[in-house]
Amino acid sequence: MKHGFKLFNGKKRFFSLFTLIFAVFFIVIGRLVWLQIVRGDSLAKQSMSQALGTDVMYSPRGAIVDCNGEELAVSIMAKSLYVDPLEMEDRPDSAAAKSGRNVKRLAADLLAGPLGISADSLYSDFTTEARFIWIKRTLTPHEADEVTRIIKENKIPGLHFLEESKRYYTKKTMAAQILGFVGTDDKGLAGIELALDSVIKGAKTEQEEMVDALGRPMGEAGMNATRPQNMPTVYLTIDSKIQFVLEDALDRAMQETKSKAAAAILMDPHTGAVLGMASRPTFDPNNFGEYPVNTWTNRAISIIYEPGSVFKPIVGCMGLSENIITPTTLFEDRGSIKIADRVIRNWDGEGRGQVMFEDIIKYSINTGMVQLGMQLGANQMIDYSKKFGFGKPTGIELPGEESGILYNPEYMYEPDIATMAIGQGIAVTPLQMLRAICAIANGGELLEPYIIDKIVMPDGRVLRQGEKHVVRRVITEDVAAQMRMMMEKVVREGGGKPAHIAGYQIAGKTGTAEKLAEQGGYAPGEYIASFVGFVPAEKPQYAMLVMLDTPQGAFYGSQVSAPVFKDTLQQILVAKGIQPSTHEGLPSFEEEAGKTKAAKVPVMEFLPEGKIKMPDFTGLDMRQTAELVQRGHLVLVPHGSGRAKKQSVPPGTAVAEGSKLEIWFE
Repeated sequence: MKHGFKLFNGKKRFFSLFTLIFAVFFIVIGRLVWLQIVRGDSLAKQSMSQALGTDVMYSPRGAIVDCNGEELAVSIMAKSLYVDPLEMEDRPDSAAAKSGRNVKRLAADLLAGPLGISADSLYSDFTTEARFIWIKRTLTPHEADEVTRIIKENKIPGLHFLEESKRYYTKKTMAAQILGFVGTDDKGLAGIELALDSVIKGAKTEQEEMVDALGRPMGEAGMNATRPQNMPTVYLTIDSKIQFVLEDALDRAMQETKSKAAAAILMDPHTGAVLGMASRPTFDPNNFGEYPVNTWTNRAISIIYEPGSVFKPIVGCMGLSENIITPTTLFEDRGSIKIADRVIRNWDGEGRGQVMFEDIIKYSINTGMVQLGMQLGANQMIDYSKKFGFGKPTGIELPGEESGILYNPEYMYEPDIATMAIGQGIAVTPLQMLRAICAIANGGELLEPYIIDKIVMPDGRVLRQGEKHVVRRVITEDVAAQMRMMMEKVVREGGGKPAHIAGYQIAGKTGTAEKLAEQGGYAPGEYIASFVGFVPAEKPQYAMLVMLDTPQGAFYGSQVSAPVFKDTLQQILVAKGIQPSTHEGLPSFEEEAGKTKAAKVPVMEFLPEGKIKMPDFTGLDMRQTAELVQRGHLVLVPHGSGRAKKQSVPPGTAVAEGSKLEIWFE
C-alpha cells in the first residue's frame, strides 16, 4: 500500500509540474503572439519613436539690399538657449549628486552674468514643471560660447540650444522706417520686413534622426547638417549713397531748426521709383524696443498735413487745363480778398495790383489763387484733386500709408473753395504731394510710386520685377510745360531762391501752412514748412520734397526747407556726374583761365581694413573732384563752385570708406 501511495504521489507531482510548465509555455507563447501580432505595429512605432528624435532647422531670413546690391538687412543663424527643467537633475550615482549640490541653483548663479538675466529669474524658470522654456533667444557668439563653456565645465544637464535666424541692420538708423524690424520667431513687424514677411521669412524644416537614451543625435544622422534652401533677396529702389546724403541733410536741418519732426523723399519723376526716403525722429532697428514708438513712424507716408502753397501748382494746372487762365492772364491783387465772411490775406499782407498768373505762382500770391479757385468751383477742384491722386493711398509697397482728406463737394461752401485753392482744408501725405508734382515734371502722367526694384531667388530667378506703372494722364504735356516754366521762375526769381544751385535750372515751390491741432482747428504758432521741386527743370531727373514739422524761429518753407533741397541735390548732381545746363552763376572761361592751372588728379590710395588715404583736392574742378570721391566711396558735401580751395579732412589722413568730406570751391 505504501509503495502504491508513493507511486500515486509521484504521478501527481509529475502531472502538476507538467501542467505548470505547459501553462508557463502557453502564457509565453500567448504573450509573444500578443506582442508580435496583436500589438506588433503599435509597439514597433513606439520603439521607433523612442529611438528617433526631431531636429528642427531654420534657414536665414532673406536679405534686403539697395539698388546696387549693398546690404541693408541680413540674417545669420544664432543659438537660442532653452531648458527642460525635468532633465535638470544630477544622476544619483554621479559624484555631483553625492556632493549634494543644487544643480538648478548653481546654473542660475553661473549663467546670470553671461546672459544678463537675474539669478532669481533663471532659478524660477529652472524649478517649473514645464518641459520646454526659452531662456534667451538669438544669443551673440560670445554669449553662446560662454554658456557652452559653463555647461561643459560644470556638467549641467537640461540646457540645450536651438539655432534661429537673427536679423542685423548693417547701416543702423539708415532707412530705418523703410526697412522696419523683426520681432521674435522671425516675424516682420514694420516696413518692408512686414510687407514681405511671407516672402522672405526664414523657412522651418523638421528632420527625424536616430538618438541615444539621452536624446543626442548619433551616427550619420547626427552629422547631417543639411539646411533648407535660402530665401529670396529683396532689392530696393533706394540708393544707399543718395539715402545717406538725404538723411545727413535732414539731420542738420533738424538740428538747426529745432523741428519736432521731418520727412523727405527723392523720386525718379519718370518711373515712380523712390531713390531716397527719410523720416525724423528715427531709431535703430537693431534695438527698436529701446526707442519710443513714434520714432517707428514713416512720416513720408503715414502723416497727413495741409500742404499750403506747394499745392498751388496743382490748382494752377486745373485752371490751365480748363482754359480759365494762361501764364499771362491778369489778376487784381489788393493784398487781401473777402469770400463770404472770410478774409484771406497774402503771406506778406502786400498788394501788387495787376499781376500775371505766372507771378501769382512765383510770389505765391493768395488773392490770385482764391480768384482762380472760385472760377473752378468745388466739383472741378475735387475731381482734379482725385485725378492727381489725393484722397487715397498711392499704392507704394509699404504698410501704414494714409489716404489723406478731401472735401465732399456737396458740402463745400465758398470759404472752403477759397481756402482749398491756397492749400488749406485739404490734407495730404508727403508722398501724395510729391507724386502729384512728378506729374508736372514728367509731362502729365500720374505714376504709382514703388520702392521694391526686384525680388530674386538664390538661383537667380526673378520672382518680381518693379517697373513703371502709369495710373492715368492727368494733364497734357503743354499744361505740364507751362507749369514747369512757372515753377522754374519761383526758384530763379521768386520765393524759392534759397533752393537755387549754380549752373542748374531748378523748378520748385515753397509752402508754409498752419499745423492742424490734434483736438481740431489749428495749433497757434505752429507751422509745417515744405519745399517741393525737380531738377534739371527742362528735363527732370530727380524730384524731391522736404517737410519740416514745427520749426523754431524761422518757419517759412523758403527759409528752412528749400536749403535742404539745395544741399541734398547739389551733392547728388555732382556725385552722379550730371553736368550744369547753364553757365549762369559759374565762373567764365576767362576767369577760369586766369586761375592757376588745374592740378594733376591725384591717385586714390587704398589702405588696409577698408580705409583710404585722403588725397589733396586743391585745384581740381567739380567733375574731377566728384570722380575721385566716387572712386574712394566718400560722401561729398560741396560748397560754392569753381576749383577746390579747401577741404575738411587734411590730405594724408586715413579715413574709412563712406566718410563725409566737405570741399569749398572758388
